[in-house]
Amino acid sequence: MKYEGASREEEKYLQTKESIINNLYDQKDTEKKYLETVEKLLEYWKSELGPVDTQSKERHTELLKLIDTEESTINKIRKDIARINEMIDQTENNLKKIQKMVTSLRKEHYS
Repeated sequence: MKYEGASREEEKYLQTKESIINNLYDQKDTEKKYLETVEKLLEYWKSELGPVDTQSKERHTELLKLIDTEESTINKIRKDIARINEMIDQTENNLKKIQKMVTSLRKEHYS
């Protein structure tokens, strides 16, 4: 994006901020995809509990541990996504403020 009235340094800074925002969105998408995968695996393991229960107590215990571990992973990912959303909002708000400031300063300078 081109910023009207911005110096080369300001332009570079604003582009870097935009890049940070895009990277955060990419990170969030990756976290969501991983979350979907873990949730599907968790569903599979839970579905296996019934048949395994009658076959092997050891396997049943192992599945319960895996389920517990993955449920805590899911909670962590959800917290990470919430944190990323906050970072996106904060960075976007800062970028808007900086854009306004740059535009305002340039208008004053050239007036």
